[in-house]
Amino acid sequence: MAARLGDAAAAERHFRAALALDAEDSYLIGAWADFLLDAGRAGEAARLLQDRTRADALLLRYAIALKKLGDADAARQGAVLAARFDAAARRGDTVHQREQARFELAVRGDAAAAVRLARLNWAVQKEPADLRILAEAALASSDPEAARQVRDWLARSALEDRTLASAWTQPEPRR
Repeated sequence: MAARLGDAAAAERHFRAALALDAEDSYLIGAWADFLLDAGRAGEAARLLQDRTRADALLLRYAIALKKLGDADAARQGAVLAARFDAAARRGDTVHQREQARFELAVRGDAAAAVRLARLNWAVQKEPADLRILAEAALASSDPEAARQVRDWLARSALEDRTLASAWTQPEPRR
């Protein structure tokens, strides 16, 4: 909540305290990695995740960190993750659409695929992270319908999230 409210110092204290209690919680590690990536600390995120890539969500963040760093291993890690997403699709598993949308946008740079996946995900999941990837993909792809979905949800929900606000900078369309 501190990160969502824009208090980075408090958020970092809370993350570190939580990690001291359970340094192996993959959800916590993913949230900490996201915080580090948002703070421009990709090197720290990569070091945190380098030995924790068995979980797809953590491999995604590792691939993003490596790409931000311009690391030569980014392409290989992206290929590993793409293979995992392909295998899930063959099984009919669509549970990771948010992560796959983020992969398409942040690793592959495919905004059209990202917005398609983010919209499918948004149809079933409504967490702030789901809205954030929808907003980022809508902006990157210039998809007016996805942008409308984000604007409408923000207007109805009164969601407070500075990390989302920083990602969502698209002005209202001119009429």
